[in-house]
Amino acid sequence: MKERFAIIVSLVILTSLVMGTWWAADYSQRAVDIDPPVRLTHERDHWATKIVLVRTDENGLVIHRLEGDLMEHFPDDKSYDVIRPRAFGLKANNPLTIATSRTATVFDEGDRIIMKGDAVLLRLADADHQPLNFRSDEVTMLVKKDLAYTDLPAIAISGRSRMSGTGMRYNNATQQLDVFKSTDVEVTPKDKINTTEPAAARPKR
Repeated sequence: MKERFAIIVSLVILTSLVMGTWWAADYSQRAVDIDPPVRLTHERDHWATKIVLVRTDENGLVIHRLEGDLMEHFPDDKSYDVIRPRAFGLKANNPLTIATSRTATVFDEGDRIIMKGDAVLLRLADADHQPLNFRSDEVTMLVKKDLAYTDLPAIAISGRSRMSGTGMRYNNATQQLDVFKSTDVEVTPKDKINTTEPAAARPKR
């Protein structure tokens, strides 16, 4: 009889402890406000005016410089929007390039820059190369690789040659321009003779 009474008392105490623990846990959850998870939207969290961003290589040498009138940061995709950007390719062994557009979006900590709206990439002339003017409505620049490309209609002008097509890729390290779908190529010789000029007006030989 005593053993049965002890078992009953133990069960009552154990049940009380379980119920008390459950009640305490439930009360704690209801007493503490739990904030819902933060919902990220494409809204800027900070901005700056008259910005200058400089990117360096592993040796600390400047390889790219980006200027703009206004820069906005968006935490949802870790991107930056730049108004009136001016991008300068400054790799020591490659020709100097200057890119401009109405706006730009910067991804991957500055390694990928999408120039948008009247985007123009100008490779300056040097002792070995003529200037190259590469333009489209949108041009993507890969800073580390010194590449620029577009999938949209584009025009490239180098010296007296003009090429238009849909989709172009320019490698500034090799100075090679690839056209995915060419629509028009025009090469003007240096000593082009005006064949429409009347014979009497041409100089005698």
